Amino acid sequence: MAIDGALIAGLQAQVGVEHVELLGEISAEMIGRYAAAVGESNPLYSDAAYARSRGYADVVAPPNLLAAVINWGPGAPYDRLRDDGTEAEKHLPGVPSQGVRVMGGGEEMTFTRPVVAGAVVTRSTVLAEVGERSGTQGPMLVLRYSDHYRDGAGAVLMESVRTVLLR
Repeated sequence: MAIDGALIAGLQAQVGVEHVELLGEISAEMIGRYAAAVGESNPLYSDAAYARSRGYADVVAPPNLLAAVINWGPGAPYDRLRDDGTEAEKHLPGVPSQGVRVMGGGEEMTFTRPVVAGAVVTRSTVLAEVGERSGTQGPMLVLRYSDHYRDGAGAVLMESVRTVLLR
């Protein structure tokens, strides 16, 4: 599949459609592992007693944990993965699983509330914009996705706007 009118029309039909996914509970173990993986040694991320002494109910996640995890579950069957290993139906709604090259084009994040161990998180994703550019290797699509991560009470934890390039 190439960048063509059918692909553009299919993506434009997805603009504004909300896709909601329950990501699950953020555990203290997940937070600790992520903090170690990114080299964070702040005791807020690993020491529950320290976090409680600072007014939190448990350890706190490093700010970009939510956006860093692409797949929160066991993963999709191989035939539903893109070439880059991401699940076609969830990670980039509207983008076909085969035939296009997917590249990251940047991300803007707004952190609203700390994510504390025990939080149950839901992500809503909306394709906000579809644009087209000419590149040296042919046409390229520029997609902007808006993600909202919420806790079990519906409070926004983080907002993200991702730019994705398709070739």
